[in-house]
Formats: sequence, structure tokens, C-alpha cells
Amino acid sequence: MKIVKFQRVEEVNWGILENDKVFELRGNLYAEFKRGKEICNIEEVRLLAPVEPTIMVCCGMNYMERFKENYIGEARLKPTSEPIIFFKPATAVIGPLEDIIFPSIAETLRYEAELCAVIKRPARYVPEKEARDYILGYTCGNELGAMDLMKRDKWMTRAKGFDTSGCLGPYLVTDIEPNNISIRSSVNGEKKQDSNTRFMIFSVEKLISFISEFMTLRPGDVIWTGSPEGACNVNVGDTIEIEMSGIGILKNKVARASKNK
Repeated sequence: MKIVKFQRVEEVNWGILENDKVFELRGNLYAEFKRGKEICNIEEVRLLAPVEPTIMVCCGMNYMERFKENYIGEARLKPTSEPIIFFKPATAVIGPLEDIIFPSIAETLRYEAELCAVIKRPARYVPEKEARDYILGYTCGNELGAMDLMKRDKWMTRAKGFDTSGCLGPYLVTDIEPNNISIRSSVNGEKKQDSNTRFMIFSVEKLISFISEFMTLRPGDVIWTGSPEGACNVNVGDTIEIEMSGIGILKNKVARASKNK
């Protein structure tokens, strides 16, 4: 099932997408719901990010090939025994076709394609084998980072938490196998990443179990599962496309920060 969050005229609603038709979502998105009457064609609505998180939890360096790209001096980084976790605020979220604003305080901007899982019920001390029971669905993510700020700060709060640094969409898909999804990305039509979630070091289930050991995940919260090798820096005017099998294509353009903001 594909779930969409959309704006039509002035109203924002959740719906179910079937064959380019948007249907009512009747019931509670995080409990029991069903398909209602047909509303319109997908072309008649503006798609929004299909999430409403209180917080987003991210895993860094979760693909083995990434370690071949990263060095400290001449020493190659090595995988850790536990996930590397950091946070992104809910204010970072933007949806399909919305502009990524190049932070005025930064000089270097890097994108990363990531599978994201959305939580459907409160999750605390979740056994790994039960983790999927806590997932509402999956969507494409484009995780932006200001790499010069990371180098300057020695951490990720400013570098990864700025407004528009979390692109999500276009749909939330409930019935796919998360550990075997092709994940590709391109910049201005040129392919940059081409991998599969089966190469993740820590599975979606492992990440949810690990995170829920130290914090409560709430309905709507987003788990970012890390990016494969091949991501690169982007500039104002660049168009980034993230494509995942069974989900769709997330497209965003990088824009310059307004002098009035």
C-alpha cells in the first residue's frame, strides 16, 4: 500500500494511492484505517513529506563500502560494533519538489540517499525480531549535511540539523522488504549511487531495537538508515533524485538562501 500526504486547494490530508488515483484514508493512520472514496488524480494534488515526526534518528556509516571512502589522515575508518547515532529535528523536513536551501553559514553541502522507516506506535525496549511490528512504512530520504560545519564543530548538530536538510517522499509504502531495496541517486541526471539495502551493516530491525534501548520512539518518528557509497557535494542549482525500488523517486533542487531570511 502507498500512503500519501497531500495538499489540495487549502486542505492537507492523508490518502491512499492506487493507480494514480488518490483515495480517502479513513481511520487512524497509526492504528486501524482503510481506503475510502476516490478523491482525485495524483496530478491534482501537491505531495508533501509523508511523515509527521517529533524527532528523527539517523544512523551514520551503515554501508561497508562507505569505509573505503573515509579516512582520518592516512588511516581508513573501520566499522563500529554498534550503530553511530545522531538526531535531526522535525524542522529539517521538506517534501518532494521542495527546495533544499543551501545554508548561508556553510560552504560545502553534501547529499546522501537513505531508506527511511516511519514508526507507527510507541517503541521502547523493542526486541529485534519484533521491530517490524512498530513500522508503519518506508520512504525515500535525502539527508543533507554541511560538511565544513561538521569539520569545524567536530559534531553533527549544525551540520546535519539545519532547515531543509531532511527531504522525504514521495510516498510511504507499507508492504515492501526493507532489507532488499535498490537505492540509487543522481545529480543533474548523472548517476552517483547505485546499491542495495542488503549491504547495510545494521538492518532496519537492528536500528529500531538499538535506538529503543535508550529512548522512546513515537508514532510518526523517522529512522534514517544510512547511505551507501557514491554521494557527493552539491551546489545551488543542482537537482538531486533519489530512487528506490517499490517506493518511487524523490526529487529536490538546491536553492540559494534568501537574503531576507
